[in-house]
Amino acid sequence: MKLRHVLLVITLGLFAFQTEARAQGNFNDTSLGVRDGPWLSNPGGGKGSRDVNKIIVNLGYFGIWDYGSNFANVDVLFSNANEPANNSAGGSTEFYAVYRGQLSPDKIFGWNTKFGPIQAINFEFGGDAESENTQFAPDKKLLILGPSFHFDLNPGFLTFGVHFSKEWNNNGIAGRAVNFAPAPEFEWVWLYPLTFTGLPMDFRGFMNIVMPKGQNGFGGNTYTEILARPQLQLDIGKLIFNKPHKPDLYLAVEFWQHKFGDSSQLSGSSEVSPVIGVEVHF
Repeated sequence: MKLRHVLLVITLGLFAFQTEARAQGNFNDTSLGVRDGPWLSNPGGGKGSRDVNKIIVNLGYFGIWDYGSNFANVDVLFSNANEPANNSAGGSTEFYAVYRGQLSPDKIFGWNTKFGPIQAINFEFGGDAESENTQFAPDKKLLILGPSFHFDLNPGFLTFGVHFSKEWNNNGIAGRAVNFAPAPEFEWVWLYPLTFTGLPMDFRGFMNIVMPKGQNGFGGNTYTEILARPQLQLDIGKLIFNKPHKPDLYLAVEFWQHKFGDSSQLSGSSEVSPVIGVEVHF
């Protein structure tokens, strides 16, 4: 499936989920935002391996319905010339789409999966799709399946997903498709209101860990990949205009180790960069 078809499916899905959620009176939230990462990296040699400035436009959706939840996000990333487009002196453009769906056995079958600090256990499924017009020409397709543990964190929430993952990609430099080995994948997502500050502010973010997934497109070993983006988010709309989340302003730090599973010996495989962004929720 071409990336434009993936984006079309996601867009139609967002509309359908929102329509259903409104009809049933369930929660739904759509956001549009832009963020700037001044010192992001890209594994490989030359100037494209470090200090890549990326302006990222994103459309996001989260909704809760009768039997679970849906999350979808599409990022469009515009790099500066430190990550050039193929056969160009200008920067590249990347599309990255994410979908995560959860089904609740408690709501579907009437079970009670709560125990100890865990509020519920859901079945999570989804995937990623990515494409970028660089010489490497990535064409990522990722499938994930597994349980998601919801911890009783009040106020706020914390979820921990334990997944089977399978990735297919492309290596334009080597000139071949890449079929990675299945690998365990772990995802944390959290949000905690910082009410003690007296401000409409919260601490939120995510962390993903992907275990080694066999050999890469050059025949080398892959390594445990860690991506984390903790952020402080301030509701400027509520603070100044009495219009919650119109807009929000946030400051994050993006940490990436063994980016795409590459060795730490490869330039650009490690990344630490501030990220500043603004988003409006509808």
